[in-house]
Amino acid sequence: MNLPPSSPRTLSSIKDRSFNRATLTDDGIMITSQGHSTSGGRGDLQSKHFHGCNHSVSSFQSTPSSCFETTSLISCVTCLSDNNSVEHRNRRHSNHSTDTAGLLNEDLEEIPYSSVNGKLMVNTVIPYGRILYAKYLENPYGYRDSSSNGSANEETGISPQLEDPATGNPPASQTKSGDDVVGAQTLNGDDNRDSSAPGADVEDDDNYQLIEITFAKPRRHDVVPKRLTLLISHYSTSPETNVVEEIMGRSYKNAKSNRSILVIINPHGGQGKAKKLFMTKCRPILLASRCSIEIAYTKYGRHAIDIAREVDISKYDTIACASGDGIPYEVINGLYQRTDRAAAFNTLSITQLPCGSGNAMSVSCHWTSNPSYAALSLVKSVESRIDLMCCSQPSYFEEFPRLSFLSQCYGVIAESDINTEFIRWLGPTRFELGVAFNVIQRKKYPCDVWVKYAAKTKDDLKVHYLEHKRKRRRELEEEYDDNSQLEEVISRDSDFVTTEDDFKLKFPYDHGVPGDWEKLDSSLTDNLGIFYTGKMPYMAADAKFFPAALPNDGAIDLMMTDARTPVTRIAPILLALDKGTHVLQPEVIHTKILAYKIVPKVQSSLFSVDGERFPLEPLQVEVLPKICKTLLRNGTYVDTEFETM
Repeated sequence: MNLPPSSPRTLSSIKDRSFNRATLTDDGIMITSQGHSTSGGRGDLQSKHFHGCNHSVSSFQSTPSSCFETTSLISCVTCLSDNNSVEHRNRRHSNHSTDTAGLLNEDLEEIPYSSVNGKLMVNTVIPYGRILYAKYLENPYGYRDSSSNGSANEETGISPQLEDPATGNPPASQTKSGDDVVGAQTLNGDDNRDSSAPGADVEDDDNYQLIEITFAKPRRHDVVPKRLTLLISHYSTSPETNVVEEIMGRSYKNAKSNRSILVIINPHGGQGKAKKLFMTKCRPILLASRCSIEIAYTKYGRHAIDIAREVDISKYDTIACASGDGIPYEVINGLYQRTDRAAAFNTLSITQLPCGSGNAMSVSCHWTSNPSYAALSLVKSVESRIDLMCCSQPSYFEEFPRLSFLSQCYGVIAESDINTEFIRWLGPTRFELGVAFNVIQRKKYPCDVWVKYAAKTKDDLKVHYLEHKRKRRRELEEEYDDNSQLEEVISRDSDFVTTEDDFKLKFPYDHGVPGDWEKLDSSLTDNLGIFYTGKMPYMAADAKFFPAALPNDGAIDLMMTDARTPVTRIAPILLALDKGTHVLQPEVIHTKILAYKIVPKVQSSLFSVDGERFPLEPLQVEVLPKICKTLLRNGTYVDTEFETM
């Protein structure tokens, strides 16, 4: 809708209040002049603003984390950084599809702004990647903002009760929610040169709209939603532009806004802290970005499989697993067991909010193990297709093979993961202790292994990686300057349609090992120490096991070591896992494969698949290209810097 500029009469009614003025730039909303109050102090100003607007500012119910606050001084313009997130040099704002239909629920408890402790400096920029929501406070001439409609519940289906007072749990009904943030920057400039900024003169007031934005701001180690009211000019657009729609369009390019999310929480995950982490860290971001959320709690082992198998896929577009890596594994396999599995994988994006002890999916896809930053990434991320792996063993392949999204392992890593469950309370330390114990013992795990190679040597693997990585990078960054073309490129993966034929195996287990597969040298496999395959770069926040892993290159990364390798050589290899440079060591075999079969020769051991215990029997695995939709920050896995290694 094209809107006329706010009338002088409308803006004259707020001249006795103090608002920063701003304009839209290519990168974000830039403060062009500081507001000046002509009556009362700051506390009085805030009180007048809150009660004097034509439409009271509705908010979501207050939470113990104080999820909504106003900005103070320049705290809103710190860069998107997180001690727990993976930092990258080539950050770009996530792209999203335009949707300005976020509605407020006026039945929810109103909370006032906290006092503003200072003014934003001139030339401060709030990036679009940080902006979660925008709305008019003083409605432009002839325009009725959606938030002023008293029947918000009828239009949005929002429940005014966010939690059951008896249980403290959210109700089954949907709640509007919202989320995400990307980086911010401060531009050089003189903070006091208000008169030089566009729109600093009172007579130019008819070129401004009074708009409230909700944006994400770092606070300590997390990110939280904040509100800020600005007078935003039309200078960067045109007088007829609907500024709110313009802001929302730029803030959600190429990503789906107002997501409908089923959140599955394992209340026992994350050392029993999963529910608290979601409620205090993730939910405020989701609520602020006007997503619709419904929460389901797992009540018994493998309950998430049943939830995914029975879920009404028409109600949601996203399943967010507030857990470790076990719940995404269960959800994917629950969807796989459905009679309409192709439709389920085409409809739903599976993602993780890191609330467990193992958060490899979040680190790889959202670039962080911090729950609040992951929630921000969720709402701003691009829907992308990833490969899955299909696992077959004699005990279950005829009924349902098992899908794996993360990894399979045998030997030192498998036993260190599964056999230390009894000390899970130690967190990630338990795994490190298990690895150290097994490495010192120099345990061997003899087996036979057959593989179908995609890239056999390390040189071949590097070529494979660079070809796929650079092709994607060119598509996203170099070849398409026009936004519409860029949107088209990013949506290619999400537009891929899975059919039932895509689930058919090229190498069925009962057909035996194909003749073109290669059997690995028994001098290695009879002395195997580590056998590890994966499709995501990170297996834990500090374990970059597969730095060459790509979302949909149609190949599985394989890493192996010989148990006879001296401890003096194995130790540096394990210590290099955080950098991913272990794969460069001559003692580490690193290849890309399309499929493999491993036959153990020991009587007592196990396989670990996505962190789940699998029986000790022959295991055959092949890649299923682009089967699953997930949400990737900037449309890619986290940058492992493998190309520079």
